[in-house]
Amino acid sequence: MLGASIAYHLARRGARVTVLEKERPAAGTTSRSFAWINATFSKEPRAYFDLNMQGIAHWHRLEEELAGELKVDWSGSVEWHPPGEAAEALRKAAQRHQEWGHASAATEGAAAQQELTQRLPHVTPGEVQIAAYSSQEGAVDAVQAVAVLLDHAQRFGAQVEFPSQVTSLQLDHGRVCGVVTPNGEVACDALVVACGIDTPAVAAMAGVAVPLKDAPGVLIHSTPLPPLTGPVTLAPKAHFRQYADGRVVAGVDFGGSEVPDATFDYGRELMARAAEYLPALPGAALATVSRGQRVMPLDEYPIVGFAAARPNLYVAAMHSGITLAALMGHSAATEILEGVRLDYLAPYRLERFQTAGQPATLC
Repeated sequence: MLGASIAYHLARRGARVTVLEKERPAAGTTSRSFAWINATFSKEPRAYFDLNMQGIAHWHRLEEELAGELKVDWSGSVEWHPPGEAAEALRKAAQRHQEWGHASAATEGAAAQQELTQRLPHVTPGEVQIAAYSSQEGAVDAVQAVAVLLDHAQRFGAQVEFPSQVTSLQLDHGRVCGVVTPNGEVACDALVVACGIDTPAVAAMAGVAVPLKDAPGVLIHSTPLPPLTGPVTLAPKAHFRQYADGRVVAGVDFGGSEVPDATFDYGRELMARAAEYLPALPGAALATVSRGQRVMPLDEYPIVGFAAARPNLYVAAMHSGITLAALMGHSAATEILEGVRLDYLAPYRLERFQTAGQPATLC
């Protein structure tokens, strides 16, 4: 998603762009993403929240720019919890985000139960202490979005080559001057490395270290069902949403944790968890179970910008790649073509890992 967005924004501004895909567009993490566009309660501190709010705004800009070809569902998101620590944490997080300007509203007790009944009539929430609705959130069909972005990039003259795995990089006087693939060599003035979990391996060919950590996740997709849920639904033991074609996608967590292999037995276990809240779900068949690796930097914040060791090698790697894709496409094109360094990206430079390996300090 990040690579497609950066390619589109560069090509639209007149750059001569070649996109090299290892297998095919959206074959990796993007196709295994929950694809939630959000600035919700895990997005902190304030600087990171603001970055994600910019991400949402740029999705709206991109929708308008591409004349409705992107299929973004702006139904918002709903999260709830029964009495306990999670409910108290949600209460505090919702209040904090409201103070920051997030369009979220929390209700409690009977009002929360009524809120869920109105917004999610096909959902059985169980015991509810607090519920929060965030109206600015959205979701996208990530594979379709990549196809649209690359199509428009090609209309502006970009070349998209696949399968075309990068096997080595050519260096000259400290800069990357070419990319070697089984199909031949591609000369370059600048190289953007936005390869998902393969980013460290490609960057290492230029002597640049990009620290990612292991962050697996499993998602299931059902066969199509009638309309059951509009907002992205964050239940206590599962999260799920429904595509426009009726498929339901569900998972358990967003941050990455030890998970089993993507077997259909484990998929049926996830489906049963989601079905606790969505009783109609067992009426669908389990279509796919996918185990993906989130693109998770070591401190969990984005990595974006030119590498100090290779001044024409631009890195873009982040877990929030869906939310931030439209913004990062615009930002990367500006930094690469205009030679400026955007202030709001200052906390997310790769060089922060070269000083004592400490997490980023964000204000």
